[in-house]
Amino acid sequence: MKKQQLILVTLLFPLIGFSQPKDTLFIQKDSIYGTSQSIYIAKNNSSQLYNRLLDLNFGEFDSESYSMSLSYLKEENPILKKNTPVIPETHWIPLVQYNKKLFAYYPCDFYSFYKVSINDSTFIEWTGEGPIANQIMNQKKGKKNTFEFDLCSMYDPIKTVIIHIINSKKGIAVFETISSNKERYYSLMIAASKINRVPLIVNQCDFQKQRELNFEEPDFNKILNH
Repeated sequence: MKKQQLILVTLLFPLIGFSQPKDTLFIQKDSIYGTSQSIYIAKNNSSQLYNRLLDLNFGEFDSESYSMSLSYLKEENPILKKNTPVIPETHWIPLVQYNKKLFAYYPCDFYSFYKVSINDSTFIEWTGEGPIANQIMNQKKGKKNTFEFDLCSMYDPIKTVIIHIINSKKGIAVFETISSNKERYYSLMIAASKINRVPLIVNQCDFQKQRELNFEEPDFNKILNH
């Protein structure tokens, strides 16, 4: 049995207060740990679960994380330069690949959920440590529908993020991150304004943390050189 098929099941979703809609496709129903969990594909593109993925409101922990990262930037450079972002879409959500198809993913644990928000002075990365402010040192629109951001943060003083738009109509992009030690990382992302155009995989765990679904790693070299 594949890891991605080790799925637990429940019929209710009490933590967010509504039942699973009828137009769902369960990947598998199982009960390994004796607690409620299910992973299913929600075909309703108006599902309120999309809103949770898009939420940019700060909780107490989020405010502390963001304030700490912003204070660091202001200590290094008291005046944050403000410019209109060169990229039209400024809020990005991760995509996953499952059975060679693309989905948005509602995780069991949002600690690993990565998203990006760009404003006139900071490139905000939402990670398990909360939202982290990166100062935009320089930004430019490149060739072949790419957008490049040179960033500085308390975790990496020199970092570049290149956003490669690979499908403008669907709002799909590859984020290429080059760290200060020259390592490269890739993320498949979708513009938040177009997230309802892809189906949603929901990992519903009501009472305790459970396994996340394993996804296929896209061939980013092939995608970017297509």
